[in-house]
Amino acid sequence: MEVLNIFQGKKKKAILHINVSTFEQFKAGIEAVKESKIPLIIGVSEGERKFWGINYFEDLIDEAKERGIKVYSNADHTKNIKKAYEAIDYDFDFVLFDGSELSFKKNILITQKVVNYRNKNNKKSLIEGELGYLTGHSDIENTIELKEEYFTSPDLAKEFVDQTKVDLLAISVGNVHGIPQKIKFKNKEFKKITLNFNLIKEIKNKVNLPLVLHGGSGLTKKDFIKAINNGISIIHINTEFRKIWKEELSKLIKEKTVIPYKILDKIIEKLKRKIILYQRLFYYV
Repeated sequence: MEVLNIFQGKKKKAILHINVSTFEQFKAGIEAVKESKIPLIIGVSEGERKFWGINYFEDLIDEAKERGIKVYSNADHTKNIKKAYEAIDYDFDFVLFDGSELSFKKNILITQKVVNYRNKNNKKSLIEGELGYLTGHSDIENTIELKEEYFTSPDLAKEFVDQTKVDLLAISVGNVHGIPQKIKFKNKEFKKITLNFNLIKEIKNKVNLPLVLHGGSGLTKKDFIKAINNGISIIHINTEFRKIWKEELSKLIKEKTVIPYKILDKIIEKLKRKIILYQRLFYYV
């Protein structure tokens, strides 16, 4: 796929991935790409696909592509194999089969089936596997406990990639879902996420394909740049955009107008500006 060519050059860069649950979020992504001219991956989890209607969401993506807008669809965190097959049948650009809660052997087995299904049906979806466990949820949380055994092993990553033939790999290197107020790790409490950049580099040296960093909300500019320089190619940010959406809606809903677009346009603009900020940061490292 064309988007993968971005990662082939000598200059390291990454693509932003956002999740969308509302049309405002989706439109903000489209408007951001139109202004920045930088590709964007728009993801929907199993729950988000059910909320949207998978055909409706993919129609919106296809319509944007027909207008020359460089957006790509991702069936994010798909844990049900039938849902993965469905996303492939709908020609999603990316499909993440998330077997991170399964045993290593079962994760390989089912991920292999997803890749084989894509190949057998001559589909173009890029298949992303996940190895290592990401704790937390895409929400604001008080405390998240992080354990060392959640981290991705470089040796197992190589074995996983060699056996499954996935196109991309999502890894766990200290990243978590959501925006936690505190993180517990090795019997200590921390106020911010700390990524293991050396581990990212080790994994990248073992597997020669794009690495995906989920759980980007709450990371700093310095974190992102260092992660990209050590081998990250796609960065997911979700909770931060959800937070902006809710905070802006809560503030604007108090205005006297009952005209929806006068409220929602302001939310779209706020989201768009933040998306462009991250697009430029990741793309022009």
